[in-house]
Amino acid sequence: MKTPVTIIATLLGAFAGAGFAQSEIANGPFKQDLESLKQYRCPDWFRNAKFGIWAHWGPQAVTGENGWYARTMYEEGSSTYKYHLQTFGHPSKFGYKDIIPLWKAEKWDPDQLMTLYKKAGARYFVSMGVHHDNFDLWDSKGHRWNSVNMGPKKNVVALWQQAARKQGLRFGVSEHVGWGFSFMQLSHGADKQGALAELASNRSKFLQFTGSENNPRRGGKLKIHGYSLICSRS
Repeated sequence: MKTPVTIIATLLGAFAGAGFAQSEIANGPFKQDLESLKQYRCPDWFRNAKFGIWAHWGPQAVTGENGWYARTMYEEGSSTYKYHLQTFGHPSKFGYKDIIPLWKAEKWDPDQLMTLYKKAGARYFVSMGVHHDNFDLWDSKGHRWNSVNMGPKKNVVALWQQAARKQGLRFGVSEHVGWGFSFMQLSHGADKQGALAELASNRSKFLQFTGSENNPRRGGKLKIHGYSLICSRS
C-alpha cells in the first residue's frame, strides 16, 4: 500500500512529467526531496473517503489480456506473445503502435459510469493519465502520442474529470512514467527461435533514446519527441 509520501511524490511526478519539460513550474509548499514530502498530511476528505475508484484504462484494453500488454506482447513465449501472434501476427509486422488505432472507446460513457460509481459509494475517482507505454490520455504537448491525436480521438482525462465533477466526486490523475524509460525495451529485441529469429521486433524509424539525458520525461531538453518506445516498424 502506498504511503502518503509515495502518493504525493507520484502526484508531483505527474505534473513534472506531463509534457511541460520546457515550462516553469511555480513554487509550491514542498521541495523535491523526501524530507519535505514527509511533512505532507492527507486532507480530511481523503481520510473520510473510505472508497474510491481508479480507471486503469488505455490502449492495452483493446485485447483484454493484461495491463502490461504493450510489453509482454514482445516477450517471446509468454501467453500474451502467443495471443498476439495468433490474433494479429508477429510483433515485427503488427506492433503496439498498430494496437492504438483499435482503441476507439466508441461505447465509453463516462457520465453513466460515474453515476454508477457514486451509487456504489465512491467518494473520489482517479483517471490514469499515462501508463508505462508513455501514451498520454489527454491533449499533451510533449509529443504526439496521445488519445486526442490517436485512438479514440478524445481527451480521456478531461472527460473523466467533467463526469466526476457532475457527481460531486473528488478527482485525481495517476501517472506511471517512472518505469516508462525501460518498459518497452523488449520491443527493440528479437525472437531467439522460429522463422523470424534475430529479426528485431520493433526497430522504429523514429528516434531511439540512448540515455536518460535524451528523455523529455526526465527533464531533457530534446525538442523532437518521436517516441520509438511505442512504435513498431512500418
